[in-house]
Amino acid sequence: MGQDRIAEAQGVIRSERMTDMAKKAEIERHVSNDKQKLLKEAVEAIFPVVTPSMKPQHGMTYTRFEKPLNGLFGELAVIGSDPYSLQWLDANIKRLKHSNATIMLVEVPNDQQYKDILERAMGLYVIPVSGQQIHQDTGLDYYPAYVTSIGYGQ
Repeated sequence: MGQDRIAEAQGVIRSERMTDMAKKAEIERHVSNDKQKLLKEAVEAIFPVVTPSMKPQHGMTYTRFEKPLNGLFGELAVIGSDPYSLQWLDANIKRLKHSNATIMLVEVPNDQQYKDILERAMGLYVIPVSGQQIHQDTGLDYYPAYVTSIGYGQ
């Protein structure tokens, strides 16, 4: 009789463990689904990035600020996903890496093009964000551009 009770208790313990494992697997599945859903929603909230006040332009000259730009810590490269911006990025990547510039990606339609630009940026920090604020702060209305605390240009 004692052996029967021990076997029954062991069966109950195994059953509880199986139930706990099943519950844990179900929770992990829900968490994974929630993470995927959140990531999808985040991507949809970010893209497309557009900056109506800025357009791609070629051959722009250097513009010096009347007074140094406050709050800019380091250099910025302002680009879009257009062919000229990508060509400019490739041509200037050594200078951008040397100065550890942050890249503001002010025009990009989707996350795939963003990923492609990340690869081209060779480890530099690339932020997909509207350039509206930098336009308001500096008057910069084109890209690509290299921005420092004293001015901007191509």
